[in-house]
Amino acid sequence: MFNTFIWDFDGTLFNTYPMIVQGYMLALKDYGIESSKEEIYRLLKEYSSAAIAKKFQVDFTELSDNAKLHEEKSTYLPKSFSGTKKVLRAVARKQKRNIILTHRRQDSTQLLLEREQLDDLISEIVGPENEFPRKPDPTALQYLLDKYSLDPKKTVMIGDRALDVDAGKNAGVHTLFFDNENLLHNIQADHRVTTMQEIERFV
Repeated sequence: MFNTFIWDFDGTLFNTYPMIVQGYMLALKDYGIESSKEEIYRLLKEYSSAAIAKKFQVDFTELSDNAKLHEEKSTYLPKSFSGTKKVLRAVARKQKRNIILTHRRQDSTQLLLEREQLDDLISEIVGPENEFPRKPDPTALQYLLDKYSLDPKKTVMIGDRALDVDAGKNAGVHTLFFDNENLLHNIQADHRVTTMQEIERFV
């Protein structure tokens, strides 16, 4: 059905949220701000990390950098969601393309992929080092469409948050919402799945 699969990483391919939430909680604590796992997780899922900075009235760049430092010290080892390797392999086997578009640094993303031997299934990782505006801005997706001469009708953006879906819509590609927790109900994506296995039917 689709020829190019553009994946969000955190919360879509890998369950990194426990590590991310802890990082932001500890970063806020550096400011003397107490928060709960539930509150931080909800802000991340419904909005983005920028919403955390806005709610607690701290500088976003500084908060984000500090959270990443705490995250790097975490003993939590993120793993891919069940079925991830199978669907990525299905895409590659049909000589189609997997691309990652993430707010996570490229080196961190690459390391996690390598731990599960998934790195050879990915054509490119677009991360903050590319210095594109953050999702839902479509600039990064437009760069990929132009670079690989992609057909928007055969390209899908896959993610677990509204900002991923909105980025896809803004770029004029298909959108697929990965809602493995059945947590958000107002996401207007072209397609919705609750398991990674369901994505295989789009390959």
